[in-house]
Amino acid sequence: ADWYAGVGGSLRLRGGSSWSSWGSSITTDKKSYNPENDAEAEHCPNDGITCMRFSPKSMAPNNYLAVTTWEGELRCYEVDASTGKTKPIGMQKHEKPAMCCAWKLDGSGVLSGGADGKGMLWDIRAGTWTQIAMHDAPISGIFHSELPSPCIITGSWDRTLKFWDARNPSASPIGVLQVPDRVYAMDVVDHVMIVATAERHVLVYDLRNPAQPFRQKFSPLKYQTRCVAIFPDKTGFCVGSIEGRVGVEHISDADLPKNFAFKCHRQNTNAKDPELYAINTIAFHPLGTFATAGGDGAFNFWDKDAKHRLKAFQRADQPITSSHFNHDGSLFAYSVCYDWSKGVDEFLKLNAEQRKGRIMIHLVKQECQPKKDLNTKRW
Repeated sequence: ADWYAGVGGSLRLRGGSSWSSWGSSITTDKKSYNPENDAEAEHCPNDGITCMRFSPKSMAPNNYLAVTTWEGELRCYEVDASTGKTKPIGMQKHEKPAMCCAWKLDGSGVLSGGADGKGMLWDIRAGTWTQIAMHDAPISGIFHSELPSPCIITGSWDRTLKFWDARNPSASPIGVLQVPDRVYAMDVVDHVMIVATAERHVLVYDLRNPAQPFRQKFSPLKYQTRCVAIFPDKTGFCVGSIEGRVGVEHISDADLPKNFAFKCHRQNTNAKDPELYAINTIAFHPLGTFATAGGDGAFNFWDKDAKHRLKAFQRADQPITSSHFNHDGSLFAYSVCYDWSKGVDEFLKLNAEQRKGRIMIHLVKQECQPKKDLNTKRW
């Protein structure tokens, strides 16, 4: 289905199939996969969700949510800021699983990267679905940047970062950087780019001069990196591992003494063999506080500066695989579905309902306000 920008930035479906083909309608009654009774997308994907991204501030006051799935779908929903209710807008599809997505900074289109190695652009104004990037292995990260010039940046398991001309997409990249191993996670905020690869490598780039990394180091965490997220003020980043641990890292040499790590998303911690879950996603609120969510099915809000957990939420019966705050931090989207941490055998035990990707919208009140003197659990 194609969609376009109507008056005032409102998106409407143009062509494509009826909403019934998107999946069954879902109520917001409290369920085991939704213990917080958050608003749930009425037309959820039939397979797991790999990435979710809200539309940029340039599209305010409207809120749209882009979602990629293991079925190869790139979906878009309109989200009501006051209720969290969603309305499906349209859908495009990769030939293989869609692994990541991002919005163009002006909101004119959505980018997605697939396991087929293709980077695609869903252009809102033209209603087109165009290939704009190519790698020799799955694309694990895709971003639109104005630096070093207007470009689309992709990271892949083929151990490269590629830069593509956003104004004139072609078959050839305008720049290619080799990285030590497969790109597992990356983030871009203005001129700062963080790239995490296999074997725990972490590279910090200044996109004003990206030829060489500003800093290259090993992750402070002992196990495989699962996700990274840059502070809103761009002074550092968080890295999450598969072992239920988060590292808080700073970029400036003067701030390096502030680095630390903490444990989270663990169960039965007093037992001889505690249950350790992957940190699948880290998302920053505009105020600088952040959310973590993981394989235990829970999400938490944190204040890194005060070293406080602001709030812990109830566990869903399946992992949380992706999350994101909207442009003003009033909405928090998260996906509940199987995360493949236990392989295909466990997936085959799930019925059709359990294999779906559930999209939840949490209305954020005062939960993300930094509170240094809050009487909550310290790290």
